[in-house]
Amino acid sequence: MGTTSSFFGGGGGSPLPEPEWLFQKSSYTYTFPYNGVVLVHVVGAGGSGAAQYNNHSATGGGAGGYSRKQFTVTSSTTATVTTGVGGAQVGQGNQQSAGNAGTASTFVLSSTTLTANGGSGGNHTGSASDKGTGGTATGGDVNHTGGNSGVRAGQYNDYGQATGGGAVNPFNLTTDGGSITNGGRWCATGGGGVGGRGGNIGNNAYYQTTGGGGSAGAADDILNLSNTNGASCNGGPGGARLFRFNGPFLNGQGGNPLRMFNYSASTYGFTFSPSSGAIGLGAGSGGMAAWEQNAEPMSIMLAQTAGIFGGGGGCFCGKYDGGQGGDATVGGGGGAHSYKQGDTNPQRHSGKGGQGVVIIEYIERS
Repeated sequence: MGTTSSFFGGGGGSPLPEPEWLFQKSSYTYTFPYNGVVLVHVVGAGGSGAAQYNNHSATGGGAGGYSRKQFTVTSSTTATVTTGVGGAQVGQGNQQSAGNAGTASTFVLSSTTLTANGGSGGNHTGSASDKGTGGTATGGDVNHTGGNSGVRAGQYNDYGQATGGGAVNPFNLTTDGGSITNGGRWCATGGGGVGGRGGNIGNNAYYQTTGGGGSAGAADDILNLSNTNGASCNGGPGGARLFRFNGPFLNGQGGNPLRMFNYSASTYGFTFSPSSGAIGLGAGSGGMAAWEQNAEPMSIMLAQTAGIFGGGGGCFCGKYDGGQGGDATVGGGGGAHSYKQGDTNPQRHSGKGGQGVVIIEYIERS
């Protein structure tokens, strides 16, 4: 069981407690601590991204579903809570693997059941439209399907693409990871954010990455850039979104893309600005994508971990080093990983799916 200090009590009557974040994996009985009116938020676990090799392509995982309902409770009311387990990362020496699905979170109070299903794992074979799909949700006053991963173009055995995972969708927006269309090659896209999708790549753009969606909007797209110069693009903007009127939450900028090409940081450099370690880690934001080509002195290329509810970024790397798709933390889908060629380096793997959660939020206390 955990809490967050992001909320403050408001209004008249008794002070409102901070919402409780329930992360236990097995089913257990929860007893409400106070009389009052609560919002219960149920989030399914995210799927992990897929892993591929030898210029093959993979997609990120889908996010868990989201269900919300209002209840009037007393200090003796009990409910049964189960929270989902995120899909485990794949790769770790295997050359190609589909991602693992996340599992459902449920909340049962009397005759009412809220269910937020887990997102599916990412895909590494099949048609160009394959993707990790978001989990559905039922039973609430509000039910939204989780964001999908980005879609890849071309068959799985061509183009060298890795897409970002989907984000949880509490606000009924487009929260998918970035897609790669129209022949984009050797590319990776950012994960979705609760305020918008990761950046898309298209029109035969080569050697490019995009940022993750933010809490207040989508990341920049890259369209029609068929060269090795890094495009200027950013993650989605941050900005507070609210569960309720007196509690700002999910305020985070999407991660900006990271890129290196053929050893020379001075020529091709890092397209990573601003250079803050917090970028991409704000609540509600998607992780950045990462790309590296033949940069032998490097040891490992990481796509950035997503913030709360965000999707992890995709990662494509060259033939010498390890690389990892971005992990999701809570509810989001993990990023895919693809590499150009080489051995089965155990450091190469996809991003894991975010764990499920049930959030108990008092909006009135008597």
